[in-house]
Amino acid sequence: MGDATKTPKPHLPHADADYYVLDGARRPMPRTTTVIDRGIGKPFLTAWAARLERETILEEVRAALREHVDEVRAAAVLRDVQKRLGKDLACDVHKQQAADFGTETHALLEDHLRARAGLPAIDRSEAGDPPPGVARAAQLAIEWLEAIAFEPDAEGIEERLWSEDDRLWSAGTADAFGTADLDRLIASSQWNRKYEVKETPGARVPLLVDWKTSKSVGVSHKVQIGAYLTYLVERGRIDAPCYACILRVAKTEEEATPLEAILIHPEEFARYGGAFRYIRRIFNFLSQEEDLERAQWRARRRAASAGG
Repeated sequence: MGDATKTPKPHLPHADADYYVLDGARRPMPRTTTVIDRGIGKPFLTAWAARLERETILEEVRAALREHVDEVRAAAVLRDVQKRLGKDLACDVHKQQAADFGTETHALLEDHLRARAGLPAIDRSEAGDPPPGVARAAQLAIEWLEAIAFEPDAEGIEERLWSEDDRLWSAGTADAFGTADLDRLIASSQWNRKYEVKETPGARVPLLVDWKTSKSVGVSHKVQIGAYLTYLVERGRIDAPCYACILRVAKTEEEATPLEAILIHPEEFARYGGAFRYIRRIFNFLSQEEDLERAQWRARRRAASAGG
């Protein structure tokens, strides 16, 4: 592993920002997940949101009709339904709940790894009670880390990483970087693509781990971890791409697969790191087009105002 750079690290201007700020830089640094979401897109979310909203509305209509059986009072029923639904879309509520679950799970895992690395604990006294199931999800991940004999790098716990390459110019926060027993890692994971292992039995290898609490592991998650490996190499944290693993833990006990560990071989770095570079170019294109459209819209507004 190479020595960490001593240059200033990017920081978030606020918790919900979709970009980082690097001191001395003239432009913001998009978050890795923002680049991927914009470049790949998630069209299935639109259909999911529509189905969820319709199911919610129908359920509330049924509940209201059980209480308002007089047809003349249809208007009152509709008003009642609107009141029951509230102003927040159900898909947004569920999305926020999922985000809160993931954030709390990440926090527990960070606390565990910091204790393992001998780092001071983070004060979370104002965080409040975590959503149900968070402790269970975190424990599943901790048991997997123990199974592979993971040793965290003190700097690699929730580490801010970034690229100053003009073609990438993006940043993100990697969950956990350290070393693991390769034999135990392979036994406790499933290959993304099967590769022949060339290391000697019992070898310890550098490993980057990214936690997920989503329903499944998708291509965007693999591209994301490929971007993080790009950053690790550029920042001098490692000399060459290493093993990476996407660890997905279930939110509920009802899910058929409580834990899923997808192991990505170093030779796959070219595939996913290269994909991120292409997606970054798409992101640049979309951003430039949106800037152009906004400029044209403002020009039309000014022309209309002047003519009126």
